[in-house]
Amino acid sequence: SLSVQEFFHHVVGCVERKLKEWDSEYQVYIVKLADYNLIVKKGCYTYSVDLSEEEIESLQKCGGYALDREIWRQLERKGVAVRQES
Repeated sequence: SLSVQEFFHHVVGCVERKLKEWDSEYQVYIVKLADYNLIVKKGCYTYSVDLSEEEIESLQKCGGYALDREIWRQLERKGVAVRQES
């Protein structure tokens, strides 16, 4: 029942908490232009995930964690060391 923007901000907040749990140097920013851009910085490294409003809405309809999985997948593909936790 959340709007796309509220949903995206909620999920990014969860991602940010997990990253900071792993390393407090992580910084997370959201930029909204034509699409939503999630920027993760750690030291001199910057990682970016771009998602359109339509992609976010589609992932929101797929289930509770579809957007989370997509963000983590893209971050890992771009070089973020994602820890697999049980």
